[in-house]
Amino acid sequence: MSFTIPTGQKFDSAEDIEPLLADLKDGVKVANFGGSSYGVDACAAVANKLKTVKSLEVANLDDMFTGRLSSEIPQSMDDLLSAIVELPNVHTVNLCDNAFGIATIEPLEKFLAAHVPLEHLHLANNGFGPEAGSRVGKALEHLAEKKKAANHPAKLRTVICGRNRLENGSMAAWAKFIKAHGTIEEIRLYQNGIRQEGIELLMLSGLAHAPELKKLDLQDNTFTKKGSVAMAQVISKWPQIEEITVSDCLLSAKGSAHLAQVMKKSDNLKGLRRLRLQYNEINEKGLEHLVDAIESSMPELELLELNGNCFSEDHDLVDKLQTLFEERGTGELDELDDMEEEDSDAEEESDIELNHELEAGSRDAAYAEDEPVAAEKSAEVDQLADELAKSTI
Repeated sequence: MSFTIPTGQKFDSAEDIEPLLADLKDGVKVANFGGSSYGVDACAAVANKLKTVKSLEVANLDDMFTGRLSSEIPQSMDDLLSAIVELPNVHTVNLCDNAFGIATIEPLEKFLAAHVPLEHLHLANNGFGPEAGSRVGKALEHLAEKKKAANHPAKLRTVICGRNRLENGSMAAWAKFIKAHGTIEEIRLYQNGIRQEGIELLMLSGLAHAPELKKLDLQDNTFTKKGSVAMAQVISKWPQIEEITVSDCLLSAKGSAHLAQVMKKSDNLKGLRRLRLQYNEINEKGLEHLVDAIESSMPELELLELNGNCFSEDHDLVDKLQTLFEERGTGELDELDDMEEEDSDAEEESDIELNHELEAGSRDAAYAEDEPVAAEKSAEVDQLADELAKSTI
């Protein structure tokens, strides 16, 4: 049974919202509050009612504060999350499209560190930045400790945190919480400004310890060759992987070719169904390795996205790929209508220049908080990379 507040409404006081809460009672499993605007007093009324709904399993609290002052949101979220933490069956919490930033991190991290039944967390477009993002990661690491101490059967399986400017500065905390749980099945960190060092850290120290991973989405971050090599080192650690989305990630020609070569030798991609690789500077050489990998290692592939790369849409390898899908009776390639021309000399030079720029610290001011990452990863990550390289390449 579900309960839904109509969207597009504005509730300032308890009196505004209370008449609509009559049907929010024990027996309801899904409560939808998203799409309307709630003031502090209205949130307090909702929280008081929520405490009584012990049957609740899914709390959709997305997009609740449009038009509200930023000073109102911390108290509102504290009331709502303090109520939910008392509910023993709430396994899914959706907090997307709320402007939390750093100001609302205290009630959020208190909840995330304490709500043992949590399995699925949705946190997209919250304006965190690397500092708040790190605190989210640390809170989820504490949650792993609390789950283990309580011997609770609910495992953390889904974490979605896109469009939140997590950047390199929060990747150490995110890697630690992923490793601490070891149960993540779906993680989506799209559009977060994560650079190659952060991707490497996330892969080697975090996702290398996610053996149950099924869906990975890192779209619109920056890999370059370093991030691509790191992903190649850990991809064999995901025997249940079904979906990989790394479009718009600047894998680079060399990085994508290396990744495809490793995928060609993997025995753990038999269940891969969706592979998104658009706009990554994949050239003819990379395409050749990729087609070989699909032929030998990905028998269940249903969707392949390659638009915006550096080979001709009329290339013989594209024809070979289409023929392979036809023979299998399954498999779809996206429309290759925005392909780039390859310039191998320019590609190599730009790759070297980008690596030099990032490693020298020549970043713009928006990435100033990335600095702790370099010190954080150092010996631990290098050692792990060596160990993974021996076992996967």
